[in-house]
Amino acid sequence: MHDQDWDDDSAYRSAVRRTRITMAVALIVTLLVAGIVAVAIFGISVFLDLAEALGR
Repeated sequence: MHDQDWDDDSAYRSAVRRTRITMAVALIVTLLVAGIVAVAIFGISVFLDLAEALGR
């Protein structure tokens, strides 16, 4: 890998801005996936408990 030759501050600021946006999007997607997994696990647990209760 080679070093970037930043010729002015605007290119550097643009790269930093893109990096921050990418990190924010990655964080949001990660939280959404974790939330979906948590809801799925909770939903399966509730379904199994309900099925067991109705099966008696």
